[in-house]
Amino acid sequence: MSEQPPRTTGFWHTVPGILTGIATAVSAIAALLTILFQIGVIGGTDSTPPEATVATTRSTTPSTVSSPNLVPVAGSGWTTATAIMTTNDGTEYRSRAETFRYCFSGGAGVYFNNAQNIAFESMVSLEVVRSDVALSSGGRADVRITLTSGTLLTGTIDAGCDFIMQAEAGRVNLYPDKVKKIEFQRP
Repeated sequence: MSEQPPRTTGFWHTVPGILTGIATAVSAIAALLTILFQIGVIGGTDSTPPEATVATTRSTTPSTVSSPNLVPVAGSGWTTATAIMTTNDGTEYRSRAETFRYCFSGGAGVYFNNAQNIAFESMVSLEVVRSDVALSSGGRADVRITLTSGTLLTGTIDAGCDFIMQAEAGRVNLYPDKVKKIEFQRP
C-alpha cells in the first residue's frame, strides 16, 4: 500500500487563523468608519449641538448668511491670500491660503461642532481658545472663528486632526493643542 502524504489544513481552518481574519476585518471597518466620520460623510444628525454658541460682531461689510455651507465673498482675493499660523510659543508659519488644510482627508476647512463644514475661504481667522491633547480619545478643541461677514462663531473642532501647510522651509503639521491662531490675510 502506498502512503498518502498528511493533509495540511489551510489558514482559515484553524482557530488562530479565523481570529486573525476577523480582527483584520474589524480593524479595516473601524478605520473606514473613522475616515468617513472625519470627512463628514457620516455623523450625528443634530444641526446645533448644545455646546454651540453664535455671537455676531459688527462688520464693515454687511452680509447675511442663509445657508449652513458658507459661501465666501466674491472677489475676496482668496487665490492670493496668505495663511499665517501662530503657535503657542509665538512661532509664525506662512503659506498660500488656498493650499492650507485641516485633517488627513485634506479638508479646505474645519468640521465645526460636529455639524457644519466651514471653509477657510470664508474665514478671517480661527483662534484656538483651549484644546485637549492631540489624539486624545474624543478630544475637542474650543475655537473662535471670525467669518469674512464679520460673524463670530464659538464652538469646537476635533483635536485629533492637524493643520497642514507648505511653508517656505517645508511642510508644517500642527495639532490644535499647539496652535494659538490662524489668520487669512487677503491683499
